[in-house]
Amino acid sequence: MFDHVINIIGAAGMVFLIWSLVRAFSHTPPKNAEDDPFILDDYLGKITRVTGHSVYDTFYKSAEGWQVSRDRIEKDFRIYLASQNVPYYVKDFIRKNQKQIDELYTGKGNNFQRSRLLLFYLFLTLFFWGGAVILSLYVIPNLLPFDVRSIY
Repeated sequence: MFDHVINIIGAAGMVFLIWSLVRAFSHTPPKNAEDDPFILDDYLGKITRVTGHSVYDTFYKSAEGWQVSRDRIEKDFRIYLASQNVPYYVKDFIRKNQKQIDELYTGKGNNFQRSRLLLFYLFLTLFFWGGAVILSLYVIPNLLPFDVRSIY
């Protein structure tokens, strides 16, 4: 009887796992539109973290290649703060410098933190697997009655 319960739980777990994997791989992300506010906002955040300058300074830097007045930049920045609408000259700046922004952002010394996090999860996984093996081989058989223990 106990074996049937374990088999049912295992089968339900496998069905859930397969269902999750099918859903994860069949989900297609939406196409990246040119004026996708999340992507542009992410790049503005990356520029801010890499350079140490504010988004306001990024607006001024991106307007250098265009004939945009100071008042227009400030007005566009207020609009950006209110509705996350990014003006054309900032979009152009991000589009032209996207590769450099990504290279600077990924090379900014986070590799040590990533490796520490990977190491933590590796040890956590080994701890859980090792704990499960020790529990199933040494602890649980000693908790069972002698009649059941003689089977193992």
